[in-house]
Amino acid sequence: MMKIKHFYSLLVLLLISLTSNAQEIVRGEVTNTKNGDPVFETRVSVNGIGKAKTDFDGTYSLSLAPGKYTLTFSNALEGLLNEEREIEVIAGNVLIMDVAMLSSLTEVAEVVVRGTKAGPPTSDKAIDDVRSKENGATDIVGNEAMQKKGISNAANAVATTPGASVEDGKNVYIRGLGDRYTKTILNGMDIPGLDPDRNSVQLDIFPTILVDNITVYKTFTPNLTADFTGGLINIVTKDFPTKKTLYFKGGLGYNSNATFNSDFISYKGGSIDFLGFDDGARKLQLNPTFEIPNPILGDNATAFATQSFGKTMSTEKALSFLNQNYAFAIGNQTDFYIKKNSTKKDSSRLTYGYNAVINYRASNTYYRDVQYNEFIKDTDSTETRLFRDRSSRGEQTESDVLWTALFGQSIKFKKSKLSLTFFHTQNGTKSTANLIERNFDSNQAILVKQGLQYTQRSVSNANITGTHYLDSLNKWKLIWKASPTFSRISNPDIRSTALEISDELGPDGKVQYLWEESVGAEVRRIFRSLNEYNLSGRFDIERKFMQWDSLESVLSFGGLTTYKNRSFDVSEYVFRLYGTSNVVPNDPNWFFEDENLWSPETNQGTYVTGQQEKANIYEANQMTNAAYVMNELPFSETFSATYGARVERNVNRYTGQSSNAEFDPNAPRYVNEVVLNKINVLPSVNLVYKIRKAADSIKYERKTNFRAAYTQTVARPSFREISISQIYDPIQGRRYLGNINLKQTLIHNADFRWERFFGRTEIISASAFYKRFINPIEIVANVAAPNEFLPVNAGVADIYGAEFEFRKALGFKEKSKEHIRLVLGGNFTYVVSRIDMNKVETEVGGVTMTEKDVRQANARQGELIGDYRTMYGQSPYIINAFVNFSNDSLALSCNISYNVQGKKLAVIGVGAVPDVFEQPFHSLNFKVSKGFGEIHKGEAAPRWKASITGTNLLNQARRRWYESFNTEAQVFDYLHKGITISAAVSYTIK
Repeated sequence: MMKIKHFYSLLVLLLISLTSNAQEIVRGEVTNTKNGDPVFETRVSVNGIGKAKTDFDGTYSLSLAPGKYTLTFSNALEGLLNEEREIEVIAGNVLIMDVAMLSSLTEVAEVVVRGTKAGPPTSDKAIDDVRSKENGATDIVGNEAMQKKGISNAANAVATTPGASVEDGKNVYIRGLGDRYTKTILNGMDIPGLDPDRNSVQLDIFPTILVDNITVYKTFTPNLTADFTGGLINIVTKDFPTKKTLYFKGGLGYNSNATFNSDFISYKGGSIDFLGFDDGARKLQLNPTFEIPNPILGDNATAFATQSFGKTMSTEKALSFLNQNYAFAIGNQTDFYIKKNSTKKDSSRLTYGYNAVINYRASNTYYRDVQYNEFIKDTDSTETRLFRDRSSRGEQTESDVLWTALFGQSIKFKKSKLSLTFFHTQNGTKSTANLIERNFDSNQAILVKQGLQYTQRSVSNANITGTHYLDSLNKWKLIWKASPTFSRISNPDIRSTALEISDELGPDGKVQYLWEESVGAEVRRIFRSLNEYNLSGRFDIERKFMQWDSLESVLSFGGLTTYKNRSFDVSEYVFRLYGTSNVVPNDPNWFFEDENLWSPETNQGTYVTGQQEKANIYEANQMTNAAYVMNELPFSETFSATYGARVERNVNRYTGQSSNAEFDPNAPRYVNEVVLNKINVLPSVNLVYKIRKAADSIKYERKTNFRAAYTQTVARPSFREISISQIYDPIQGRRYLGNINLKQTLIHNADFRWERFFGRTEIISASAFYKRFINPIEIVANVAAPNEFLPVNAGVADIYGAEFEFRKALGFKEKSKEHIRLVLGGNFTYVVSRIDMNKVETEVGGVTMTEKDVRQANARQGELIGDYRTMYGQSPYIINAFVNFSNDSLALSCNISYNVQGKKLAVIGVGAVPDVFEQPFHSLNFKVSKGFGEIHKGEAAPRWKASITGTNLLNQARRRWYESFNTEAQVFDYLHKGITISAAVSYTIK
């Protein structure tokens, strides 16, 4: 009965809170200036009368009628001085009043601090304060800083941190290291990305309106997952909004290559492509295991199978519209009081908060002169020129739809907080290509190719988190998390056609097209699907205690379990002509017109062969169990250590078979077989020295730190890499192979960092780091087939690097110009990497050789082969720079940013295949935003805002080139996206 009574009481309170406007809300956070921690059990008095106390997060909430009041904050138990604030409560507004309390041991002139203006520090300043207190080297970007700099998504936010670079506007690399060594987590938990073969998540799926902050961990501590070394990116979504927020945004964008281009190519897709879903029009109608009879048998089943496929195979001209971007967000928090008696101050406060966000984006890309090539070295060592083995050139387009939805809710009561967040992202990409392909080695044919492809990706994630203080003094803290995720990627009906261009003209004097399979002519359709399920759970326990000098120390321990299961299957069908001439029109649709399909009656026309490709079907699962212990121990006011160890066990299992397993009993077959089983004990030591202030021999400047760390981490192969699968890309004409014998990579890390945090959001820092990789994984070209690539372990690699970061606010110190800010910032990373080629083994013609010996055997006359080369995927330098100007009185903000990373090794050449290097991409972007309209009472800025954004202003192209000794570089692939200018209007109510 008591539970039912409390339930109805809570329901009545909820109804009253939704219908009554007599009382307005004042809420905020109380922190300790000494360490920035929230202060529990702080008494909040209104005009001398106690009204509320802060909870374990240091937050409080008051309901007051409109008017002027004096708030007094007191906490004698923590030894803190009283703070007073004069406030004015305005009808219809939520007032946010954050307070930092001084220790009574701090020398101050007055016990009570009075003021009429208060609030949280600027975002950059608050973030810098957190960074200065972190155990390891970190970089943090807060939501408010993202908004001021015109940052629209998490990828662009991370790109502003030292050593970060962004590829294709979505994939982020840290310290120049490739994707394998950068990991992304969401709210502290693993989440797969839209590309399951990448370790990092595609960050442009997170619009800034749903992000509270992003932390990039440069050094490993035992409470973090261990499979990273460049950086661990933790995206934290918004939890309790401080006040009710309603947000709308709509924008359009123009791309110099794609928008309103009459040459844009596409094809007729599904009716709901604009939502990122296929409507079933591309679905395979056959049973994948169905064995299709040869047409020589005259079986109707062959005709039925052929007729089941859709008839669209050709590209068509389609005028592309403007890019589009829309967003909506709403959030709020509400306090409920369960009264113990008639006075609210003795009531138990329960706080409920929620956030709902949806973001939609549609864009078109047109590559006018796309290129995919293969070059090889001549067998004559005196010839330095590279010879073209295959060339594919033409036009390619992408129509991309991406939408993201998040709904999060939290409830906080007494000493506990529970949060539940649902996240879904949906992506659909329609790709089209018209290419001319030339083969120069095996045959001299010229082929005209058309490709149609649709990729549908989705990720659905739920994250439930509990935080509990277990004792009356808040010394024991428990955090637990559980997070299931389901991701799916499908390529329904990848369609490719290749026809030979005849050397002879037809009877009408026009070019003839031939169906000649011996030179590569084909009609092919591929159906692929990948399903992956992840389940992660973890717990973390903290115990605070005082060490020998009464300085606070924290002992932490916990565990984590992550289970991943993936299934992947491919069905591939090739269409041939039976009983007809090999002279055909240059129209792939012709093959599927009713009158041209094979039937038993006509016994001629197009027929289908093929079925499920068992060599490319696999199932795999991974179980990772981890436990750790960590101690944050201050030896003095100036020197502290965070140390401990993490134990991780990783087991990968694989089910699959080789392509000839049905005919060869000795061919490899795997049935839930263990292909990776490792236990690692990974130590971590992070030291921080707080440098003494020169002006005061007693106090210390806590915002100048010197850090040193030694850690061990790992990098593991993806499911596809540690397999025997063969994935073919019909547009590129390239095949990507698995390697069942891959080993995981063990990395030793040493980091040093000096950092100084100034006022006015200014910072300067310098870092040095060293990394040693045992068995790094690299992508190597196949000696026998230059268009095939496979992952291999590459012995031992070393990396030496340095970073420098600065952020400086210029001028405008006068009181009358405090609202004007000009900030310059940037960071530079320099890296030297090397791999000992004497320790890298490769197989050539069935013989195992070192990489140095292979290179020596294929060296050009006069070429000297050393012992070392650069590491795969490692950029030698990264430069980020920005200028940000803002004028608060005009609600004006301007930002210009620049990023470039140096040339890096993209494909390891072996034998006659030269190395491939990705060339620098100079990215220059800007954003200008202006608020307009009146500023409502209680709000800091106008509700309406207009913005203009420009990306890739230097009109750069993505280029990867073959490079060899004493000869001109040749194109491996070339993609030119063009300049994009976007305009948006948003409306925000707070």
